[in-house]
Amino acid sequence: MRLERIRLKTFGCFQQQDFELSEGINLIFGPNFSGKSTLVNAIFFTLTGKPIVPRVDASAIKSAKSYSGTAGLQFVEDGESYLLFRGTGKRFQLRQKKDDEWQIVFDETRITVVEATLKERFGFSHDRLALTTFLREGEIFEFLARQPATRRDILYALLGIDRMIEVRERFIDARRLAKRESKRIQSHQNSLRFNAQNPHKNEIEKIESELQKLEKEYSRDSGDAELIAEWMKNRQQIQKQLDTLTKEQTQTLSGFQDITHIREMVSTIETAIKEEAKLEAERDELIKTIGSIDSQVIALTNVCDSLRALIENDDRHCPTCHQKVEREILIKIVEEKETEKSQLSSELEASKKTLTEKTDNLQSRQELEQRLQDLNARVTRLEQLEGDIEKTQNELTDITTRLSEKGVDSNTDISNESTDKDTESSETLDKSQLKVRIDSLREKLEKLKQDEAVQLDRLNQLQKVNLEAEQIDKTTLCLELACAGIDKTIDTLQRQILKPVETELQRWVEQMELFGKTHIDLQRHHLLPSLNIDGEDRSLMLLSGSEKMFLYLCFKVALAKVLGNTGFFVFDDPTLHLDDERKALMVDFIRQLAEEYQVIVTSYDDDVRNGLEGANLIEMQREQ
Repeated sequence: MRLERIRLKTFGCFQQQDFELSEGINLIFGPNFSGKSTLVNAIFFTLTGKPIVPRVDASAIKSAKSYSGTAGLQFVEDGESYLLFRGTGKRFQLRQKKDDEWQIVFDETRITVVEATLKERFGFSHDRLALTTFLREGEIFEFLARQPATRRDILYALLGIDRMIEVRERFIDARRLAKRESKRIQSHQNSLRFNAQNPHKNEIEKIESELQKLEKEYSRDSGDAELIAEWMKNRQQIQKQLDTLTKEQTQTLSGFQDITHIREMVSTIETAIKEEAKLEAERDELIKTIGSIDSQVIALTNVCDSLRALIENDDRHCPTCHQKVEREILIKIVEEKETEKSQLSSELEASKKTLTEKTDNLQSRQELEQRLQDLNARVTRLEQLEGDIEKTQNELTDITTRLSEKGVDSNTDISNESTDKDTESSETLDKSQLKVRIDSLREKLEKLKQDEAVQLDRLNQLQKVNLEAEQIDKTTLCLELACAGIDKTIDTLQRQILKPVETELQRWVEQMELFGKTHIDLQRHHLLPSLNIDGEDRSLMLLSGSEKMFLYLCFKVALAKVLGNTGFFVFDDPTLHLDDERKALMVDFIRQLAEEYQVIVTSYDDDVRNGLEGANLIEMQREQ
């Protein structure tokens, strides 16, 4: 990228002025308070939307008496000419030159959209430009004073690691949730675990076998009479229960064929209620309309009465303004008002009629809602009755089957006489003991079967929970691998980026002959170079001010080259506080840099002006 022109309007100390830039070196020369730093600020603000000095609001860089200020840059990128404007009032515009005419490409006020567009199209970002392209006064001391965590955040933003860290944090949060869910599932597993083999299976089979023998013996001793009598009694009770349920079902179905018929009616009513959902709002709106029309009719009636009184008055002067009025005009006005009143009255009657219809429909809707509630209750009860009837019918069928197996008609009653006779002919004590034993075994068998059903249910639950645990374990493993992969990517990216920066920085330091044999490490302290001079570690804080300045500029150039420089550098008074020897070295550094990049330098020092002879000179005057 090559900058061609700076365009300012009510920006800083400038009302409206353009400054031409050329390739190579551009020297902005002038005394203090002449606007040199304003030009640097204008370039930075146009590209980033922020003043170059941190923690300064953008509104502070406009002209004092202006509502807003605008800074613009004309530049060339990939052979295409662009014109970029940015206002302190957050207005942004990008133009492109086509067929010798400037055409608007982008016009926006949303900051996030603007920054995303510039970054995507030209690679501009605040952190990268501030650290690699621009040098402002006092920047080096602020950078050295930053905490390691702050420099690390800048490094991560430059390398795009900050986004990867955000993704990693989300993975870590998800992993934390997965581990919490895993603990919950593990606790559930512990509560469900039991011996997979059924401990009651053998005992159930043993009891069933013994029960069959005892029932045969009991039947043989009693002639099945007592057992059959008990079955018949149970059958009568179940039949009575079934009749009661069937009767309630018939009563609940009153007016309907079956439960399907009721469900169809429920669906129809729900559809009708949905169609009338806006009925109440329409009725309220209609009431407001009727009130408004009624007020207009009353007002017109009062006007007509007043005009008629004025017509009948022999004086025929307006009681308000006391001017004489023509009777024909008053009659015509009364006729117009009466016509308007008649139209409004007709509209009022129509609205009242519609209101009556809406009110009736609303009452019908409320009745439908009550009917819907009743039908839903019927459906719920019928579903319960169907289940109860089916269960009772199965019990009745089971007892009927048993009676049939004994050769007894389910409709035949066993006479008490026969039962008494058989009972007397048997051994009462043995039968009684046998009966107690059978009842005890039946009760025990029922309890064992219930326990077996509970265990089977727990086994099914455990299998489901085990599947959930496997899924959670897989998810946790994937998240662990993702976090480890991101950490490895971050580490690799730092090495791949910072290692070339170290090499480039080493080259510039040697080229400037600042120190002796030097080894530089950028990763140790996050962008803060660690120097090893002639085999001894040397703290940056012990370097002289000029050495720090040159090392910092070399670091900027090296970092810019590896990350992809925009094609230019902007240095605001880089020779400040340097002696004559170091000034000459800085001039030489700028000339070497200008062989590859466009360089914009501000200065008020004549030695710098003389040293940069041949550069594009932009002279500034304090009067501006």
